[in-house]
Amino acid sequence: MFYELKHFVGADYFLIIRNGQFSFQPHMHGCFECIAPQTGTISVTVDNSTVQIQPGEAVMIFPHQIHSFDTPPDAKHLICIFSPQLVSTYAKLVADKHPTSNRFLLPTSCTEQIYALSEDDNISLIKGTLYTLCGIFDRQADYSDTPEADNYQLLYTIFSFIQNHYQDDCSLQQLSRSLNYSYTYLSKYFRQKVGTSFTAYVNDYRISEVCCRLDDTDDSILKISADCGFASLRTMNRNFLRQTGITPAEYRKRKTACEIKA
Repeated sequence: MFYELKHFVGADYFLIIRNGQFSFQPHMHGCFECIAPQTGTISVTVDNSTVQIQPGEAVMIFPHQIHSFDTPPDAKHLICIFSPQLVSTYAKLVADKHPTSNRFLLPTSCTEQIYALSEDDNISLIKGTLYTLCGIFDRQADYSDTPEADNYQLLYTIFSFIQNHYQDDCSLQQLSRSLNYSYTYLSKYFRQKVGTSFTAYVNDYRISEVCCRLDDTDDSILKISADCGFASLRTMNRNFLRQTGITPAEYRKRKTACEIKA
C-alpha cells in the first residue's frame, strides 16, 4: 500500500481503507489519520511513542506527525484519512498543538459509522461523522504546545525536503549539501530512524505519487514518470512492478475496469 505516503490536502480529501492488513514505514502527511483495529493487535508508532492497540481502541494521528504501523497476519485494521478542512473548527482549536497521547477509546458505534461511510456520501454526513470522531478523541485528549519528539526535527526536515524535491534531484548528495550535514551521517541517521535507505524511501514516495496521478489524471505514463522524478520510464516501471506487483498500465486498466463495473 504505497498510496499512503502521499495525500492531497484538498478541502474535501477523504479516504477510508477497510479490512487493511498491511504495514507501513515511518512517514508523514498533511491530513488527520485514525487507525482502528478490527481484529487482533496492531503496533502503531507516532513520533517516538509506540502503542499496541486492540479492537475498541484507536490512534488519532495529527497532520505532519511522523507515524508508522505494523499489522501482523492475524490482524486487520480500519483507516480513516481526512483533510483538516473537513473538520475546520476542530483543526483551528488544535492548531500548533499535539496530543500527549494519540491513543484513545473508540466506541463500536463510531467505528461502524466510519466503516459505513463512502467517499460518495453527501458532505454533511461525512463531516458529521468526522466531527463525532474528533469529539470523542478530544474528550479524552491532553495537548502539548510543541511536539515532544524534538530529536525528530531533523527527520521532519528530511521528509519536507523529499516532499519539495521528489520531482527533481532528490539524492542524498543533494540533501547533504542542502542541510550542510555529512552524507555518511545522514545515510546512517535515516536508515536508523526509518528502517530503509534514503533512496528506497524516495522511490516509494515517487511511486505513491505515480499511483495518485494514474488515479486522478489522464496523463500518459511517460509524462507521469518524468513528472514524478524518474530518470527513465524503464526505471519507473521496474520500481512500480517491484512495489505493487503489477505494471502502471495494469494499475490504470484495473481502476478503469472497476469504474465501469460500478
